[in-house]
Amino acid sequence: MHKALLVTPILPQKTGLATYALRVLRGTTDLCEWTVVYPYGGDPDTLPKGVSSIPLEELMNLPASEIPEKRIFQLGNSVDCFPIVHALYKLGGTAVFHETVLHHMLRYCYLEAGMLDEYRRELRFSYGPGAAAVEKTLSVNSGDEYEYDLKLKKYPLIGRAVHASNLLVCLNEYAAERIRTPGTTGEVITIGHPLTPVGDISIPDKPFDICIGMVGSYTPGRNYEAFMKAIAEIRKKRPSAGAVLIGGGYPDDSPEWAVKTGRIPEDSYQGWIRILDAAVDARYPTCGETSGSLLEVLRAGIPSVVINSGSYRNIPSDAVMHISPEGISTGIEAALERIFFESKLQESLSSHARIYAAETGSAERLRSDWETVLERSEIGTALPDRERHISISPSLSDSPDGFTRILSGDAVSWQFHGKAETSGPESSEGAWVTACGDGEVNGLPLSEDPAVMEIRGNVLEFTGTGRVTDVLWK
Repeated sequence: MHKALLVTPILPQKTGLATYALRVLRGTTDLCEWTVVYPYGGDPDTLPKGVSSIPLEELMNLPASEIPEKRIFQLGNSVDCFPIVHALYKLGGTAVFHETVLHHMLRYCYLEAGMLDEYRRELRFSYGPGAAAVEKTLSVNSGDEYEYDLKLKKYPLIGRAVHASNLLVCLNEYAAERIRTPGTTGEVITIGHPLTPVGDISIPDKPFDICIGMVGSYTPGRNYEAFMKAIAEIRKKRPSAGAVLIGGGYPDDSPEWAVKTGRIPEDSYQGWIRILDAAVDARYPTCGETSGSLLEVLRAGIPSVVINSGSYRNIPSDAVMHISPEGISTGIEAALERIFFESKLQESLSSHARIYAAETGSAERLRSDWETVLERSEIGTALPDRERHISISPSLSDSPDGFTRILSGDAVSWQFHGKAETSGPESSEGAWVTACGDGEVNGLPLSEDPAVMEIRGNVLEFTGTGRVTDVLWK
């Protein structure tokens, strides 16, 4: 049996990662002796019986010898993941990327905490010489939620999390391809999205003869306005149709032909899904996410319309109707009209949707996927190595006294003229220094092109003129 940490939000935290974690724990109790590490706001009483747990702040205070080498961190774009991503930075391990954009969460949390310097470190790590330009672009906010959402998605800000992970786990192949870049040193694998077995269902009365649903909590990227515009057009031909908004956070100015459920218990959630005649998931542009709410809709056999973008491209075209991201409202309208007009199409979509959801979210797929994650998560994650070697980089760390950060050139660097000095930890035995120039470091000559030099001691003394691009203290 494996022994591992799962660092994750848990219920009642309002993020799909908490539900996902519960499904994983329930499905793998005989594969792994789990210790769940949860941030503030989680309730350990919601975990399955027999699963041990500790608050995240306690983990960070444990000695290295007591921390298992198998450490799995769930990452998403929710504020609940802010302390989790920082635990990954410190400890390293396996990261499960529920999304390939972390910028919304990181920017909001850093600025709310007054940690502007730390936010800028993130920008420098991911965007190097372009970090200042990115910050300037994002400093302009017209107040349009959708427009600003687009800006943030253009700069995903995942570089530091990717760098800290030896094994990177994605929930769809689109996300894996986004992360699997030439700069990615860890292995990238894809796993499925498990679904909870359906229990008792409370099915409500249909509020409209034709119920068209948008399922999942509201976010600016859901294209809610385009969806509502499409339903308004459909009502001109089918006045008995209405919109059913299943989830929390939807705007208060909905028309009388729209019903909002808010956040509801699981049995009611499953019941509301099953009164739908069709559903629309119009999220665009993508965060690389796999939609758990869409999988629930497909499991229920509800004919669905999705935008041909991101992970939705990987859903077979016989299980959903794909529409172009150009002209979303007219695309939704045309696709729904075809579904309502062609009964054989409805039946085919419903049947293939159930098959796809069953294959993606089955208990068998969950066990197979997580056996793979657990087997591979130990490779290269030994904590003592991370404690013995401390890397500082001009793209991430502030300039030591006597150095100036230079953003131009092939790499962000610290520049020195004359004499400059920097010290490492007292326990360091030396350092590997990547530098170049016309001068010396601890008496060793620098070369014209950047080269790695091994230096003894915990003090680096530079003379002459040159650039430093990395220091790895031993």
